Amino acid sequence: MDIQRDTLCFCCGTDNDRGLHLAITYPEPGTAETTLVVPDWFSGWRGVTHGGLLSTILDEIMAHACIGLGAGTASAVTADMNVRFLLPVATGSSITARGKVVQVKGRIIRTEGVILDPQGEKAAEASARFVAAGKNTGPD
Repeated sequence: MDIQRDTLCFCCGTDNDRGLHLAITYPEPGTAETTLVVPDWFSGWRGVTHGGLLSTILDEIMAHACIGLGAGTASAVTADMNVRFLLPVATGSSITARGKVVQVKGRIIRTEGVILDPQGEKAAEASARFVAAGKNTGPD
């Protein structure tokens, strides 16, 4: 899938010197996935990844699930998001983030996201509503 990205995006931008440079893939329509080795400077407590970074990654991967759906959803923006932290994530560890679209009604897109720790355990999960700037033609 050929996706037009903002190259200065903090999460996925290739031209942001301070960004995460996430490589996002789209395994199937309405889904997105990425991996990241969490840099030590993102600790909220010594050796533990800051929850704000995990929330940022969840927001990004769910937004990319909207992009992966296509059909006018590429310019969707976050309306609200709920995050639940389940396990601490060690800095320096490799995490996987996955997002998926679970419902589209008009311009409202409901998504779910998850962060998995190196052992594949669910470390954080989120749900969000996005609002598409244009008309959606995705599934209800």
